[in-house]
Amino acid sequence: MSLRGMFGGWTIAGLILVILALIWVLAIFPMLSKLPSDLSETTNFEGTYTVMDPTTQMPEVIPVNVTRYYEATGTEDSVLILHQTVTTTHADYGIELPQFGLEETLGVDRTTREYVAGYGDMDRTGQFSAPSDLEQESYQLWNPTAMTDLEAKFVAEEEFEGLKVYAFQVDETGFDIGTQAGTGLPQVLDTTINLKVEPVTGTTVYSASITTIKIVMVPGMEMTVYESDIHFTDDTIADLVDKASSGRTMLLWGSVYGFWIVIGLGIALMLVGVVVNIRGRTE
Repeated sequence: MSLRGMFGGWTIAGLILVILALIWVLAIFPMLSKLPSDLSETTNFEGTYTVMDPTTQMPEVIPVNVTRYYEATGTEDSVLILHQTVTTTHADYGIELPQFGLEETLGVDRTTREYVAGYGDMDRTGQFSAPSDLEQESYQLWNPTAMTDLEAKFVAEEEFEGLKVYAFQVDETGFDIGTQAGTGLPQVLDTTINLKVEPVTGTTVYSASITTIKIVMVPGMEMTVYESDIHFTDDTIADLVDKASSGRTMLLWGSVYGFWIVIGLGIALMLVGVVVNIRGRTE
């Protein structure tokens, strides 16, 4: 083969690699990085619920285990339909506590992970979960107790279980949540939620929350009727850290490292073609 022919071969091969890399990162990879259509996940919490005993009018502390499970049941356009259940059991006796259970249907954008109006059993706003490629800024997270989205403020970049994570906090005091059933007394919500999120995948690897509901007896006089103090179990943290670590590696190689390696190889081949062409002209 002549040097001129080799120039054409090297250049075309390099150009093909560059084009394929661009197609991968701009068209194919974004589809692969969406929430999967067969998404399912279980997260476990432990802690306590404190409720007002209706007989004694004294607070009763209940140790609890809480399991949150959701699975995809279908997709509509770019919206993932999820069926979610929250099951609470007494930590000491293993008895299910249905009064603290929950079952709902959610509609979530597969790319942004935001709730989508018109899907699910009711309209929700804000994030279902943190998005991938997370930024150091505030996000709105849906809160089922407040029945609206609350602001999760960026706090700091930290190291957690060997991962770089972004810490966020939701901190609301005296948030109006309507009136208490039966009495019609005004209710307010105090909640502090601390989250640690791996920013590349958007995986939350730590969650701890304290939520208090109070009734306003008269202006300036409040009485606590419910308090929740729960956090991820150690096993759930370990599972989510593993998931975030492997997902981070896949995303970085798929969208950053692999892309630039192929781009670099393509450019190198085109440069080889140019050099071969120059040599061919001088011989």
